[in-house]
Amino acid sequence: MILTIEQLCLVAGAGGGLMLDASDFTFNQMADICSAAATGQASVSFHHVNALTFQQLRDLASAAPGLVTFDLMP
Repeated sequence: MILTIEQLCLVAGAGGGLMLDASDFTFNQMADICSAAATGQASVSFHHVNALTFQQLRDLASAAPGLVTFDLMP
């Protein structure tokens, strides 16, 4: 990865939208990014979310309502 989690959070917190591969992050890292996105009103899209549970998807979405999208295509 070219940016650290902290740097991704700073980008999202500044309003920069992100498209990320969920398989590259832990759930807690994704939650931190979503929380930062809420602060900056930035959109975040996660791809390859097959390993996440319904509850995890819901928790990520609720961290930044209306700003988080998931690619659920196989």
